[in-house]
Amino acid sequence: MLNRRHLRIRVLQALYAWQQTPQRDLAKAEKVFLKSLQEVEELYTFLLLYFVELRDYAANFIEESKSKKLPTQEDLNPNTKFIDNLFLKGLKDDTALLSLAGSYKLSYAGEEEMVKKIFFNLKETQEYQEYMAAEDQCFESDKRFVSKIFGKFLVEEEHFQHLLEEKNIHWYDDLPFISSMVIKTIKDSEEGKIQLMSLFKDMEDKQFCIDLFCKTTIHADRFTELISSKTSNWEIERVAQMDLILMQMALTEILEMPTVPVKVAMNEYIDMAKYYSTPKSKNFVNGILDSLLIEFKKEGTIKKIGRGLIE
Repeated sequence: MLNRRHLRIRVLQALYAWQQTPQRDLAKAEKVFLKSLQEVEELYTFLLLYFVELRDYAANFIEESKSKKLPTQEDLNPNTKFIDNLFLKGLKDDTALLSLAGSYKLSYAGEEEMVKKIFFNLKETQEYQEYMAAEDQCFESDKRFVSKIFGKFLVEEEHFQHLLEEKNIHWYDDLPFISSMVIKTIKDSEEGKIQLMSLFKDMEDKQFCIDLFCKTTIHADRFTELISSKTSNWEIERVAQMDLILMQMALTEILEMPTVPVKVAMNEYIDMAKYYSTPKSKNFVNGILDSLLIEFKKEGTIKKIGRGLIE
């Protein structure tokens, strides 16, 4: 689930891309932005299918080994604990996951060789060998094992990371956060009920990010003039592009989104400036927004729904 900070970052990235295009087609930009949000859910689904694919490969390998001309004792009496893993079996049968995979047309077709390499590399890990040697098998221990191998091995696997980059150039950048969603999915799931996460907490959050993107694009020129009036000797062209977008977004939340507290908007964008712009951006963004806020309060420009949202 994307929280509001993640949604703001998504909007920031989309606005930056939009402002780099010569022809600023707002309708097209909004469509691209919504597609980028969908890609997050696609990656989440693809990562969960990763488990299913490994489990299916292991099951097929066991059956093929039994059919060899000269099967070994191990081939005939295999350790099936991995393919019997209760979380993996639940995931394989989960209709919601299968529905998502179908709607996004996601599969590992054509990647059999990669899956094979990853499975045999997995078999060599200490975590896998300890799990297979342990006699107990219950849903809790099974999902702990899956969580452990995902975080320590599967998501770091070089072949898999290459595949993600080939599938979608944005997926690799999203991997750390979406991996945490996968870990939480494993942790929250119960036997007989795989707890898939929604992309948004609720419809209000979805509308929040759409409004933030659209209103920032619509009011970008007006907000740029406001910012320019407070930059003293600086020409607006000299202001870092990322700083400008962050301040435009902050002004959108302060002036155009009546349910967002002013203090929350200020703190969010000042903090984001530390990570997404220059070393001096935090103080610069803080100074400009503070100066504008004093003016807005004096003129009664800020209109909020609810008590205490302007303070």
